[in-house]
Amino acid sequence: MDAFDLSHGGEDPMEALRRLLRDLGLPEDMDVNDAEARTDLFRMMMQRLMPSDGMSDETVVWETVRQMARQLVASLGPDPSANSRVSRQVTDAVHLAELWLSEATVLPPSPMTAVVWSRAEWIEASLPAWKSMIEPVIGTLASAISQAAQHRLADQTEGEADGEMVGLQSIMHPILSRAISAMFGAHVGEGLGQAATTTMTGTDLGLPLFPTASVGILPTNLAAIQQQAELDEEELLLYCSLREVARQRLFLEVGWIAPQIIALVQHFAREIRVDPDAIATAMEDALPDHLSAESMAAFQTDFSTILFMPDQSDEQREILERLSTLLALVEGWVDDVTASVASQRLPGWEAVSESLRRHRATSRPAQTMVTPLIGLSATPRVIREASVFWAAVREARGIDGRDALWKYPDSMPQPQDVADPEGFLARPTSQEDPWDDELRRFLSGGEGEA
Repeated sequence: MDAFDLSHGGEDPMEALRRLLRDLGLPEDMDVNDAEARTDLFRMMMQRLMPSDGMSDETVVWETVRQMARQLVASLGPDPSANSRVSRQVTDAVHLAELWLSEATVLPPSPMTAVVWSRAEWIEASLPAWKSMIEPVIGTLASAISQAAQHRLADQTEGEADGEMVGLQSIMHPILSRAISAMFGAHVGEGLGQAATTTMTGTDLGLPLFPTASVGILPTNLAAIQQQAELDEEELLLYCSLREVARQRLFLEVGWIAPQIIALVQHFAREIRVDPDAIATAMEDALPDHLSAESMAAFQTDFSTILFMPDQSDEQREILERLSTLLALVEGWVDDVTASVASQRLPGWEAVSESLRRHRATSRPAQTMVTPLIGLSATPRVIREASVFWAAVREARGIDGRDALWKYPDSMPQPQDVADPEGFLARPTSQEDPWDDELRRFLSGGEGEA
C-alpha cells in the first residue's frame, strides 16, 4: 500500500492532498513527486498529528497518566478537599489508633501526620511512588516494542535504495516511540484513576506509596462505602485508621520491604522479551487504508488500545510469586494486628471488615494498576491464607515471635509456608550466633567477654 494514496471514493487525489495539507496547516504547493519533499511532508504531518511540545517520552507517559487519572475522577462527581471538621475527626481517629495498636504489636510507633486527601490529591501524592515502581516495566517494554517494530520495518525495506524509504524509517522511530509512550500513559492513568475512586486510605493497596510518615484518609470513598453498606461512620473511620497506622508502622520499621518490592519489579522488567511478529501484526491491523487527518487520528486511537503482553518466562513467574507473597504477607499481618485491636474496641468491627473485604475483592484497584503490566495478582485467597498464617504464628510464638519474622528478609516464610503454617512452625527456629549478642552488648555500652 502506498502511504500517500489519498484517492478515496473517486475524489481527485491531488485535491484530497491539498485539503489534507490545509487541515494540518501545511503548505499546499509542495512537490509530492519529489521523494525528499514527500519525506519532509510526512515528517511535518506527523508533528501536527502527534505534537511533542519538547517533551521527552518519559514526560509524555507521566503527564498522560496524570491527565487521564484526574479526568477520570473529575467525571465521577464531586471530589472536595477536607474541611476543618473532617480533618479534626481524622486526626482524632489516627491518634486513637496509634494508642490502641501499641497493645497488638511490638513494632514501635513513629511520629505520624494525619492527612485528609481528595481523590485528586491522592493521585498527586502517590504519583512519584507509582513512577518508581512501574517506570522500569514501561521503559523496558516500550523500548522492546519500539525496537521490534523498527526491525520489522527495516526487514521490509531491506535492499531498497529508495531514499524515501530510508527517510521514512528515520521519521517513524520517534513517532512510534511517542505513540507507545502515550499508549502506556493512557492505560496507567486510567488504572490510577480507578484506584483513586476505590482506595480508602493512603496505602490501602498494600504498597508503600509515601516516603513520609503520613496516615492518609479519603473521606469521599469512605462515605460512599458507608452509605452503600449502611455502616457506622465512626467505626468505619476508626477501623480504616487502624489498618493504615498498622501498615505505615510496618513500612517505616521494616526498612527492607519497599526496596524489595521495587527490586522485584525491576528484576521482572529486565526479563521482558517481545515477539516482533506479534507487534508487527498488531500495528498492521491498526494502520489506515488511506491517509487523512481523520484516519490518522483513528489510527492513533486504535494503536493506543493495543496493550501487548509478552509471554512470561519461568524466572518471571517465580519473581511474581515472590512479589505476590510479600504483598499478601503485608496485608495478612495488617489483618491480624487490626483484628486483635478491633475485636476488643469496636463492637461492629466484623461487619466493617466484611464490607471492606468484599469491596477489595470486587474493585481490586491494585490489580487494575499493576496486573496488565506485570501480571501481579495477590488474590483474596492468598491474602486470607496469609492472615491465617500470622494468626497461627501469634498463637504459637506470641506477638514478639510473630513480629520478629519481619526482622530479616531471609527469615520470612516462602509461598509454600503461607499455605502450611503448621509445617512452618514445626521447623526448628534458627539460633542466633552468640557473637551477635556480644556485639549488641558492646555497641550498647554493656560489658561482655571478647
